[in-house]
Amino acid sequence: MAEVPALRRAIAILRHMASSNRSISAGALVRSLEIPRSSAYDILGVLEELGLVARTESGYVLGAGVHELGASYLRTNPLQRLAQPIVRQLAEETATTAQLAVIRGWETEYVLKEQALKSVAVITATGVRMPSYLTATGRAILAQLPKSEVLAMLQSETEFVTRTGKGPTSVKALNAVLAQERRTGCAIEHGEVTPGISTLAAPVFDVLGRPIAAIGLSFVTETLPEDTDPIVDQVKAAAAEVTAKLR
Repeated sequence: MAEVPALRRAIAILRHMASSNRSISAGALVRSLEIPRSSAYDILGVLEELGLVARTESGYVLGAGVHELGASYLRTNPLQRLAQPIVRQLAEETATTAQLAVIRGWETEYVLKEQALKSVAVITATGVRMPSYLTATGRAILAQLPKSEVLAMLQSETEFVTRTGKGPTSVKALNAVLAQERRTGCAIEHGEVTPGISTLAAPVFDVLGRPIAAIGLSFVTETLPEDTDPIVDQVKAAAAEVTAKLR
């Protein structure tokens, strides 16, 4: 087998960074992986150019490109096939629209949509992309990622956009929202994507425990019961069922 030292070192760097929840300095990578310093900086430079790592004040973190590769992998693995009947059942049981979404770069991409006959129309057709910080499905995933990785995903965003005048408008505001949604294990948005429509979402995890997708459930906001706990439990149960099937 041909030896390609630079490729092996690049993969070793990415795997080492994936195992950490904080940024890692180039020096720490050199020491941990026993890579020549000059080689480490050259490789990090290329990985940064490709969007696979991002530089922070204290070192390097995985870049948005890594998550995008993971989303591409999702399209070739059993995720959608395994999730479809579960998402469909959730839509029918709640008479709503249910979605399965992943994150590509800084955007939510809807990869599956199931709609009950009497459900409301929402902008979640397969292939549609929306800013991840506005959607409940996107935030359900972001809330389970390290803060450094979320920051890396949004580095290219010079200004947060809104569709309806609602939603976080800065990284600080987003982090506050994600902190709450991390505690509850469920993300909720009210009219941030479509006026008058609310969506609840829960994350789906892969075998390594990383959030790779989210299941969302959309309602006319006025029809949401005051106590949303039973609905939240249904969404969480559906996400947990897909997670179990992936393992």
